Amino acid sequence: MARQPVYDDQVKIVAYELLFRSYHEDKASVIDGDQATSEVLLNAFTTLDIEEVVDDKVAYINFTRTLLAQPPPFDKKKFTIEVLEDLEIDDDLVKDLTRLSTSGYTIALDDFILDDQSHRILPLANIVKLDVLSLNEQQLNDHVRILKKYDLILLAEKVETHEMYQRCKKLGFKLFQGYFLSKPELIRGKKISANKLLILRLLAKLQDPDTSVDELVSLISLDPVLSFKILKLVNSASYSPAQKLESLDRAITFFGFDNIRSLTTLLALSNLSDKPNALQEQSVVRAKMCELLGEKVSHVDAATFFSVGLLSMLDAYFDKPLQTLISSMPLNNEVINALLAHSGNFGEVLETIIQLEQAQFSKIDWAFLGKYKIDANTLNDIQQTSLNWYRSSDL
Repeated sequence: MARQPVYDDQVKIVAYELLFRSYHEDKASVIDGDQATSEVLLNAFTTLDIEEVVDDKVAYINFTRTLLAQPPPFDKKKFTIEVLEDLEIDDDLVKDLTRLSTSGYTIALDDFILDDQSHRILPLANIVKLDVLSLNEQQLNDHVRILKKYDLILLAEKVETHEMYQRCKKLGFKLFQGYFLSKPELIRGKKISANKLLILRLLAKLQDPDTSVDELVSLISLDPVLSFKILKLVNSASYSPAQKLESLDRAITFFGFDNIRSLTTLLALSNLSDKPNALQEQSVVRAKMCELLGEKVSHVDAATFFSVGLLSMLDAYFDKPLQTLISSMPLNNEVINALLAHSGNFGEVLETIIQLEQAQFSKIDWAFLGKYKIDANTLNDIQQTSLNWYRSSDL
């Protein structure tokens, strides 16, 4: 299965939509809706623990007619029922939704379009999801105006830019799905703030193999919060130094330049206080997934795979094109090509992780992964391990 985050209007992750995905490198997979939803439910609630899948959030799960009539015996507070748009609104559907609503289930109407029958189920819904890419401006305004008459929450689907996110917020949407977090919000004429400028300088130094420990220490020391985070993490039980390391130069020497580069890069980005926590989670988990997958491609380059994953989202942090940002950093051509063209081993790994994030399994280059004996189960393990690592960290 795959999961897609649901954000609130403060760009905090409040839920994940769980989707069935079948990995078949060489052929299309044909599977009926009942089987697909059943597998998602069984994987989320029995094979795994639901908290492992969605943390303390709620799971959104597509329900077929069969499951609407006979919902599974799982904790109804942990999931939201999604009613698919292709279900005919008839007496049986109204009866099932009425019973579910009365029983305390949360109901969301997916890819909702107003029609002559809509009024029959709208009073039973808690959430209505609108596909903002399929509706023109007037249609979106009309839908919102009518839906505001009901006691429900509006969720905007397929929000792919900050511009659309801001527009939907103004219209009254409270929940959002889409890739808008990874797209930069370009603000013309705005300079990079002093804090971001320091971090950008630090990132450049971290990528320069000729940077000395003293140069790194002098730059990190300009940000006391970052310095504290590094010392705290290096001295944690995860790394268990023989004795407490109280200075940055000793911490860097103990940890090794490659490790300190990876650690400091993610801590630096997490220190950008004007960016949402969800962006931090997405970028750090992506970096860890790139590292774990990269280890299977080239173990000696694990730290570089981590950096490639993390640097791939610089545009969203600095609200500037990625090409502009990396032009100021002393990166080798292999890393630059990976970031801009997704080429080479670094780029192949990055592209695989991005497709995994977006649940586009058919677009994954399985032939490339096959050379390193990497299959679907390996990717599942990498994703879950990375999520658990992030949740257990102090970031």
